[in-house]
Amino acid sequence: MKEKQEQLIHFLLHQDQAIPSRTLAKELNVSIRTIKNYIAELNQLSKEPVIFSSNLGYSINHKTAPQLLTTNETLNIPQNYKDRAFFIIKKILINNETLDVFDLAEELFVSYSTLKADISRMNKTFAKYQVKFVIKQDQIHILGEEKEKRRLISYIIFEEMPNHFVNQEILEENFDADDVVLLSGIIRNIMNESNYYLNDFSFINLMLHLLILIESVRNGKSLITRDWFSSWLREDKALLVTKLIKEIEKQFQLSLNDWEKEEIHMIFQANVNYIPSENRKDFEQVVGDNLLAAVEQVLVSVHQTFGINLNSETFTVPFSLHLSSLFSRAKQASFLKNPMLDSLKKDFPIVYDIAIFMSLQLSELLEIPITEDESAYIALHIGAELEGQKRNFSKIKTVILCPKYMNLDEKIYQQMLRLFGNDLNIIGVFSKFSETETKDFELLITTLPVPRNSKYTVVNVSPLFTEEQRFTLISEIATMRLNHKKQILIHNFDDYFNEACFSSDLLNTQRDNLIKEMCETLQIEGFVNTEFYQHVLEREHASSTAFESIAIPHSVYMDAKKTTISVGISNQGIYWGNRKVYIVLLAAINDLDRQRFTDIYEALISLFDYPEIYNELRTIKTFEDFRKFIHGKIQIN
Repeated sequence: MKEKQEQLIHFLLHQDQAIPSRTLAKELNVSIRTIKNYIAELNQLSKEPVIFSSNLGYSINHKTAPQLLTTNETLNIPQNYKDRAFFIIKKILINNETLDVFDLAEELFVSYSTLKADISRMNKTFAKYQVKFVIKQDQIHILGEEKEKRRLISYIIFEEMPNHFVNQEILEENFDADDVVLLSGIIRNIMNESNYYLNDFSFINLMLHLLILIESVRNGKSLITRDWFSSWLREDKALLVTKLIKEIEKQFQLSLNDWEKEEIHMIFQANVNYIPSENRKDFEQVVGDNLLAAVEQVLVSVHQTFGINLNSETFTVPFSLHLSSLFSRAKQASFLKNPMLDSLKKDFPIVYDIAIFMSLQLSELLEIPITEDESAYIALHIGAELEGQKRNFSKIKTVILCPKYMNLDEKIYQQMLRLFGNDLNIIGVFSKFSETETKDFELLITTLPVPRNSKYTVVNVSPLFTEEQRFTLISEIATMRLNHKKQILIHNFDDYFNEACFSSDLLNTQRDNLIKEMCETLQIEGFVNTEFYQHVLEREHASSTAFESIAIPHSVYMDAKKTTISVGISNQGIYWGNRKVYIVLLAAINDLDRQRFTDIYEALISLFDYPEIYNELRTIKTFEDFRKFIHGKIQIN
């Protein structure tokens, strides 16, 4: 069932009289003929008619229609081009399935011609991944190098990840809501009495781990297989966790043994002001060499198969702790039930597939059974890590260099997290400059003198971080963010710009006619559909897209077949409302690039934010000159 057909059913279900086809067509923004086709297709999906026709119009079968909607939701059938494209890629590259084009069309409830058009469109949409989608002997194939295929899989995995994989509301839906509220209150009260920082993501991560542990102990599945206990937190932090443990035991009426208390200490360390790249020998001793070796081996396989890197301390520390507990339970033939199993399988199928992939390998390496419920807990760890990585995409990769004397390193780290946690992804804290040389980062915040390096920005701060230094860092972060957006244009220039959509001598001086002319070129090249021109005008009439002497018109919808920026340069200038512009950058944005559109937009504006630049623009005659111009301006600024 198509998305528009579902909208049609919902609309008719709320009507108490027959509705003319013209009204339905206007409501769904389609033609009357399309409405009639939708209705014919819907009536074929059910044994009984779904929509009745009369002289007055169309009315709904209130018995059959809801059943059809329920069936459609249960089957979870892709409803639009993007969903179908992702579905095809996952089937071939993740599930290693052979897809017959006719069987697939039937499975997706679309025609052969629609599916063939989707395949053709996918070659434009995913061109940047250097893969090709072809139909050979009625089977769909994806051609390209393995590394490019993995890059494509990785993109889809992150694209399907929501901004909030797990939040408190989801925890309350899947665990005992009273437990979630009670534990939340305990953690917040404890943290409010301390100087430690706990961001929203870390808070939910800590909640999740503690809820699993509480549920395990409550059901008689305590940890009993370790032979050691060694808390390795700093004394003040250890006291804080000890207080947290006592409150959990008191409020939940539980008795935790030493191993479980130790696990809470480590979970706390992994989420609250955990400094990356600390000495982890104690942690390795607690978890065990065999488990860590198994985790390392499996993560290599995950990277090779799915193109995602889970080998970060934010994942390996809490996951290894969880695996240690899982190993303990498995040796006792005792397993946890997971209340989120069904929702994880339905809402996050790729994450769950990765969890099953890891479970099968870990089961073989460690010689233990791993149930479906336990695999779902592994999926929670994977989802939490991918959510964290997705949030960090737009953050600046940062390293802190500071001596450990009197815990200065931790104090600086806490300050940076508290003040710039939304801007910086702090990947390491080191006491020696030599330790940073093998790391990949963009910003070095240091209390020590260091040599300058063109590969990254250096900001010197004193151990006593001042207000003046805070403003300096704010300014540097703003500059780096803008430069990062400009680099997106450089790295994707050939993806976003096309010589066929470049003109250095615009003759049309009337805005709407010029837009129409540029839109027609995009349409001829196969980058947009026929509605694109009207969508661009709709956006332009709402608010002018002219800034200084540049205009960046674009559609109100991100429905381009491939992200493309059409370039037009005018020597005499074009009247654009109450401005005169000399360059027009018509942006056709594909839905897959929607998250980057703001960055692209701001970068383009910043590049042309100098009055003298338009004299240089007038000298540009060829597409290659334009390429050199863009590269030159980004390097200069």
